[in-house]
Amino acid sequence: MKFSMKGLSSLLLFSSFALSGSTFAASYTSTGSVDKTPSTSVSKQAPIHHRYKGERVYKDAMPVKHNHFEVIGALGIAKLNQGNSTIGVTSSETDGLVQTNSNSWNTFAAQLGAGYIYYFRNTPIKTGQVQWFQSIEPQLNIYQLSSNSIRGNVWRFNDPDFIQLNYDIPIHSTRLMLDAALDVATWKKLSIYAKGGIGEARTRVGYSDAYNASSGCTDQNLSLSSRTNSTFAWEAGAGFRFDFNQRIGVSLEYLYADLGKVKTSATGSSGTITSPMIVPAQFTLRTQTALLGLHVAI
Repeated sequence: MKFSMKGLSSLLLFSSFALSGSTFAASYTSTGSVDKTPSTSVSKQAPIHHRYKGERVYKDAMPVKHNHFEVIGALGIAKLNQGNSTIGVTSSETDGLVQTNSNSWNTFAAQLGAGYIYYFRNTPIKTGQVQWFQSIEPQLNIYQLSSNSIRGNVWRFNDPDFIQLNYDIPIHSTRLMLDAALDVATWKKLSIYAKGGIGEARTRVGYSDAYNASSGCTDQNLSLSSRTNSTFAWEAGAGFRFDFNQRIGVSLEYLYADLGKVKTSATGSSGTITSPMIVPAQFTLRTQTALLGLHVAI
């Protein structure tokens, strides 16, 4: 019995050492080295590049578009429309002014401005799906139009059969506009947007007319001084935009603008007209403009 108790104690002690040995062996790799790999690991993400000031993009993060400012510059062409108008020459004569080149795209146009693009939601930079109404951009723009392009016929006494003169109205207009461009749809780097705005236009208008070849009175023509008009203006349009990268983009834009009612001057040369009594021509100036623009993010 004493021998059996000693045997049992020895057996329990041996089993304990064997269990400890198997647990220790499990910590070795197949090559016999100790596996020191922790059960969990946390690696710090490293930024790979910067797009906008203060922004970081990580390797395992999906980059998104961020709100930012941009500078806008554009050049293009426009056509001007004055509609029909009249001009008073004497107390007994009022002539009609009928534009003949309202469909001519021959006016130089330019734009310089700045905007702030605000995204309604976090939008991935690269996506194969169409994104709808993802951003809006308030803009402050200056537009310039410069042309001698408004020309037409003078209907003496407002009679279409009594056309002896042709007129010319030089136009130089600058307007300051508060615009908003709403992104309608974006697919990858191409977007379509709608645009509208209000502001103030300052338009310098001149007037002169000359007798045509069929007239025998070549010295009874008007040459009026220039006059600057300050008017309320509004505009609306749409365009396409293509972003080469996160810094540079280009746009092609159409704008219709109403620059308000403008007047010519009532002073100037009246030639040999007896007892002139000039009543200025007054008309609503409207423009259509096509602009090719460059956008630079800052």
